[in-house]
Amino acid sequence: MRRLEGKVALVTGSGRGFGRPVAIAYALEGAKVVSVARTGSELAITEEMIASKGGEVLTIQADLSDPGEILRLRDRVIDEYGRMDVIFNNAATSPWKTVGETTVEDWDRTLAVNLRAPFFLTKAFLDAMKGQGAGSVINVTSGAAVRGFVAEVAYCPSKYGLEGLTQCLALELKPHNIAVNTLGVSAPPGRGLKPTELTQEEADRMPAEVRERYADDESMVDAFREAWTFMALQDGDGVTGQRVSTRRLADELERDGWNAVRERMRGRLTRAVYEPYEFPRSVRYQTREGGWRELVFG
Repeated sequence: MRRLEGKVALVTGSGRGFGRPVAIAYALEGAKVVSVARTGSELAITEEMIASKGGEVLTIQADLSDPGEILRLRDRVIDEYGRMDVIFNNAATSPWKTVGETTVEDWDRTLAVNLRAPFFLTKAFLDAMKGQGAGSVINVTSGAAVRGFVAEVAYCPSKYGLEGLTQCLALELKPHNIAVNTLGVSAPPGRGLKPTELTQEEADRMPAEVRERYADDESMVDAFREAWTFMALQDGDGVTGQRVSTRRLADELERDGWNAVRERMRGRLTRAVYEPYEFPRSVRYQTREGGWRELVFG
């Protein structure tokens, strides 16, 4: 089951949240994992977890809102491994503010991390992937890419934009045998995902009954290792330009097998379809402090 043996897989935002179990799963599959995030203490936990399972990891602390940091990251990886096979663009940020509260700095940082960084990381490693004759770029999306939410005035546009970027890249990079897809986050049935901005330290301080609501790293790996590996092994001749749900893909792979799923999904692109829906009476939205507020419409 070491299907990524000899491959290099970059996972951003791998210090916590959705990115950490992806990094662990890829290491278990034999990949040389490049683990990237801003917070050194959280990266250290990921590195320790991978090492404890016999995996190989190169840990790089970087702020992906800074193009210079991305170039430094690129140079270190190419110097170390000389290749790049999988780019898993997971790192994201959201200020959880309404339009009146959102500053220009909030907007710029959100778009820089969530949209510009996936573009620039793909561009930075493009020559390496072209030289290898194959590669897979996986951009992490969410429900915020298909509808608006209160207090996500910067986050939603970044995810809408990520879908457009993915479709453009899928077209341009297919001749180079490079797959580009979006992948929606999921948690195992009955569990949720920790909020994007919740740090490891904050998560550790939560009461046990609250922590139990969220999926842990091991349960995420057990549930979705197959799906994440399937996406990593796609190329331009396989599944590209698709918007994929992690949980749905995992279910389909278990039911139908790899070959059937690949043949069903390949040769297609994804087009946005805008449909009106009923205006809600009220909406609850998350605050930066981790609480909730309600906006009631008259």
